Amino acid sequence: MDWDVIESPIFYNRPVEGPFGEVTPQYLEDPEYKRLIATDDGKPVGPPYAPSYTPSSVAKFWEVINKGMGDTPYKIVSAGSVDDRCKIFASIQTTEGFMVGDREFKDYVTILDSFDKSCSLTALYSNVCVVCANTFASALQSGKVVGKAKHTLMLDVNIQRLIDAIDSFVGTSAYFKQLLQRAHETPCTRDEAHAWFTGLECRNAEHLTNGIRQKTARMAELFSGGRGNEGLTRLDAFSGLTEFYTRESSRSSDNQSYSSEFGTAAQTKRFVVDNFEKTWDKFRKEGEALLSA
Repeated sequence: MDWDVIESPIFYNRPVEGPFGEVTPQYLEDPEYKRLIATDDGKPVGPPYAPSYTPSSVAKFWEVINKGMGDTPYKIVSAGSVDDRCKIFASIQTTEGFMVGDREFKDYVTILDSFDKSCSLTALYSNVCVVCANTFASALQSGKVVGKAKHTLMLDVNIQRLIDAIDSFVGTSAYFKQLLQRAHETPCTRDEAHAWFTGLECRNAEHLTNGIRQKTARMAELFSGGRGNEGLTRLDAFSGLTEFYTRESSRSSDNQSYSSEFGTAAQTKRFVVDNFEKTWDKFRKEGEALLSA
């Protein structure tokens, strides 16, 4: 990202009528609200904000990454912005990942920030299965400390909490390796996977709709025939769901990419991975009841 944001005053045009009826523009500066503009093209980035809000910057974003990683060797895998530059992100690789069965997983620390108040400065654990390129993200495992810094006057203090959360990456990676290994070692039939998909998809629905039937039927197909899947374990079920939400949950490819990493598909995948083991039986039983009704 070869640009940054700077604070700019906001001016309002209040036409003033002269003694002979002529109208002269008069520009008045807002006494409180400011907004950010980009340094390269001067266009607004994000909405106006009050004095109580302390915006971040691209420079501060990279400062957090450099300070957070410290002496740890790392590589920037990807970085950029979305939503008209209102959100910025960077994915950082610090390890070679891990193997579960024949599947190779690459994991990263993904740093997110926004200029539109849609999210605070946040560190997430991100994972990509190499054979299928399915992705998921979750909070870093750092006890009660959440890798998040609110946009307030205490920004520098909260950044330290974010740095501490980044340090927990190794433990988070080990946690997910163990989680996926247990899933790989737990047998699962296609009917069981289909029931789990159904219960999960109906968690916020009043009944089993045709749309959910079609969606879960497709997930069941991916359980057996998705990339790298054999239709034998709970890991195949997990991969079937993440493949659907990584590639097939939106109608257009542009929307799919955004949804998979930042939108509703990303939220669903995050919910699943954070609750995978503790809610498996619940969703499976609820799905069985819905499918047999």
